[in-house]
Amino acid sequence: MFRAQRPRTAELTPRQGDEPVEGVALLLPGGFLRSRSGPLKVAELGLRDLAAELTDRGRPHGVAVHLLRYRYSGWNGADADTAVDTRWALDELARRYPGAPVVLIGNSLGGRAAFWCAGHPSVAGVAGIAPWLPSGDPVDQLAGRRVLIVHGTGDHSAANATQSLEYALRARQVTPDLARYEAPGANHYLLREARDISTLTTDFTLATLNAAPAPLATGSVCTRLPTRS
Repeated sequence: MFRAQRPRTAELTPRQGDEPVEGVALLLPGGFLRSRSGPLKVAELGLRDLAAELTDRGRPHGVAVHLLRYRYSGWNGADADTAVDTRWALDELARRYPGAPVVLIGNSLGGRAAFWCAGHPSVAGVAGIAPWLPSGDPVDQLAGRRVLIVHGTGDHSAANATQSLEYALRARQVTPDLARYEAPGANHYLLREARDISTLTTDFTLATLNAAPAPLATGSVCTRLPTRS
């Protein structure tokens, strides 16, 4: 006798702390163009240090940090499963933390979901780390949002730097509050630049949630990635 498998459901990782929540950072990991397998653990691990820095620096300001575990590790064409799960997560966060603004932080595949879902009323800003932004993806939903994009110039994957540059140039017509940083010669994984990107992304997130001064110059799409001592 065969038992029918229960359909997979997306889930949010627990947040640390129980302080009142004033803002939310939602981390969206990478994945595959097509896959019906479960969440990709290695993609979650790639955001571990960023999640830790966001938690440590954000907790005094009431920032809750969550990572989204998708139903599937693939975008899956017209089904856009990653974006569907992200919209669910935004609705769930709005239920848990009424009125709290959200910054979406997406890596690779998760970057596309972040930008697709930026029009949700809870979203105040979007950060893409080596985001997958195919030509023709919409930008109008970014109006009124702060935007950060970080990409390695040596990224020749499907989520390549040329596409994110073209996207940033179009998006800047919708939201001038946009900064795009490049890591010269870096590939898609940005391993050597991870610490600097973590700090830059945390700075951006806290500033967008009004938890810290805004340290980023906006309006440029080819700024060299700043390094920290």
